[in-house]
Amino acid sequence: MATKLNFTSKVRAGMAVERASAEERLADGDIVGIAQRDAAVVTLADVAPVASIAQTAAAAIASDAPVNATTHTVARIPVEDVVSNPYNPRAFYSAETIDELADSFDKQGQITPILVTRLAEFPGKLVIVDGERRIRAARSRGDKYIDADVRDGLDNQNLYLRAYHANKEREEQTVFDDALAWKKLLDDGVYVDQVELGVAVSEDPKHISKVISLTSLPPYLLQRMAQNRKEVGLGHAYNIKLIFDRAGATVAEHWLEQVIEGKASVRKLEAAASAEAGARRIGPRRTHYQSRVQFNRPDGIALGELKLFGDGRAELNLKGIAAADQQRLAERMKAVIDEWAAEMETTVAN
Repeated sequence: MATKLNFTSKVRAGMAVERASAEERLADGDIVGIAQRDAAVVTLADVAPVASIAQTAAAAIASDAPVNATTHTVARIPVEDVVSNPYNPRAFYSAETIDELADSFDKQGQITPILVTRLAEFPGKLVIVDGERRIRAARSRGDKYIDADVRDGLDNQNLYLRAYHANKEREEQTVFDDALAWKKLLDDGVYVDQVELGVAVSEDPKHISKVISLTSLPPYLLQRMAQNRKEVGLGHAYNIKLIFDRAGATVAEHWLEQVIEGKASVRKLEAAASAEAGARRIGPRRTHYQSRVQFNRPDGIALGELKLFGDGRAELNLKGIAAADQQRLAERMKAVIDEWAAEMETTVAN
């Protein structure tokens, strides 16, 4: 049984507050209590300014005061006090859809509040859990305030999972968003490994691994795929990633455009990826260098190496050189080579 509460009369005409899921309400086990708490809808006219609310929350966090996980308030908050979800499951947004939402705000007002919480890492601010598109639309319009559902007691996993499931329900989430979000969650230790993450999002670890592997693609390719998510599925993307690894960006871009135009299936991409792998195996063997000189900084950190080949070639590869130092290094190297060339010319003449 799910309880549906109408907040329209308590906020303003035309605005319906986003309600909690049925599972979440049943898990709480106190339907009447939920109704009473949810009914505590306020506006800035009823309570202290939201800026002071954020300051009070920050003070409570700083003093290790217990946070009431059931705190639930709806209010108009300053747009400037809102920061993005550090674990936003979405990475790609269409400027066109932001503009459309801003236009909807003009005509109908904001229908659904954004969902925000407070985190110790962002003192005095309210962190978005769900509603990044709405805040972007409000900012594009120059709005000073936005309607928000303020909830306390959310940790980093909640920040991600609430937004993740909300996007899934609206079919806004893509595997390309998942790739970047899942990698960040694992890199930051929000989930200890792919198995734990898989349990949280109800996905097999193998699926998690395949999706995260897409992060090795350049951002512009992921962006292009996300913009054409109806044509580009995980099977397409993964094989384009294999092609990218084996043949480079130009070939990968070609096959991506073929997919977008409806000219390449997953099977065709698999064949192309296999062909590239075969070409690498039977390609010409690289000549091995005869000697090598390695360069290190005084603290032992490697700078690069000079390889000398039997056919007269010499390859110099350096790394970690600051942009400000590159020109100076190039001038010194040129002076050394010019001096060596002059010596060689003198030797030949004699």
